[in-house]
Amino acid sequence: MKKPLLAAAIVVLCFCSSVTLALDPIGSPAGTLKKGQFGIGVDYSFSDMDFKAKGRSTLTTYNVNSGDIIGIQSQKQRLSLDGVEVHKAYANLGYGITDSLEAFLRLGATDAEWKGDGDTHFSFGLRTGITLYQKDALKLDVLAQYSWSESGFDSLPLTTVIGGTPYSLVTSGKLSMQELQIALGPTYDLTKSISIYGGGFFHFVDGKLNLKGRTSTTGIPGFGYYLDSSYDIDQVSELGVYIGAKIKTTNDISYSIEYQHTASADAIAMRLLWRF
Repeated sequence: MKKPLLAAAIVVLCFCSSVTLALDPIGSPAGTLKKGQFGIGVDYSFSDMDFKAKGRSTLTTYNVNSGDIIGIQSQKQRLSLDGVEVHKAYANLGYGITDSLEAFLRLGATDAEWKGDGDTHFSFGLRTGITLYQKDALKLDVLAQYSWSESGFDSLPLTTVIGGTPYSLVTSGKLSMQELQIALGPTYDLTKSISIYGGGFFHFVDGKLNLKGRTSTTGIPGFGYYLDSSYDIDQVSELGVYIGAKIKTTNDISYSIEYQHTASADAIAMRLLWRF
């Protein structure tokens, strides 16, 4: 009875402390649950990512004193989002469909920070893995996982150029992303309690960024500027590599830590799982 209570306490503690958009934890891709077995746990990842986006910005100029609209300008724009730091934390529930096939549901939160600004919002994901080959201490697994996440901005500084004139504004808005990962790689049991795993994966990212901002000038008359921008994240399809280690602390509880790398992202991920 003590082990389930301890595992549940660890899951709750890790989930609450991890939430302080992104690569999701891969872990040992499959074979963690036997047929009819359930698993609950926590997944956490931290990613540093670069994005390119394209869209349209509309700038409305108005008289601050009277509120009358003076003019409206709209043009296509491109935006570089470099150094986006993404924290993801999930509580997950899994089930062993067969001894070699398993599926997980993930529910959690994502915090994407860019230029020092970011808020935490809801995220969810689906994960399934299957063991293709197994002999002695070696097995080959394939995994597919999908996630949708959203993060907000409250005071994001942005300089945009409309009609050849730069405008510096403080903006707010939301960033939403959906991601797909397909991984293939071996897992090797060094001992009964320690395994190493790794391999390659395909990573696909798509998303949207919506920002609104406002600024004004002093004087008589004073001019106000209202910006409404909508961007589509350029669809990114990349190949990456991952490597990690899994440790069984008991027969029912395991912990893994890993590193993932693509041309535009690096991630560190951790996974805690209790099987019952």
